[in-house]
Amino acid sequence: MLSKQCKAHLEEVGETGLQHMGKALMVALKLQLLVPVVIIHSVAPRFFTKTATNTMRNILNDRKQKTDK
Repeated sequence: MLSKQCKAHLEEVGETGLQHMGKALMVALKLQLLVPVVIIHSVAPRFFTKTATNTMRNILNDRKQKTDK
């Protein structure tokens, strides 16, 4: 059973529980895949100069567009 806060959050983002879980897991996967990119960039800054920033920006923009509808 979902709490009132959970139900309110799902309603706010316009998703079912399963949709929200799927999207949250996809965000987690994308961020996890960035870990080696950021490690490589920390050692050799000439590589992946904007990859992590652009990926995180895209994730946030996708969520913003979803909530703006």
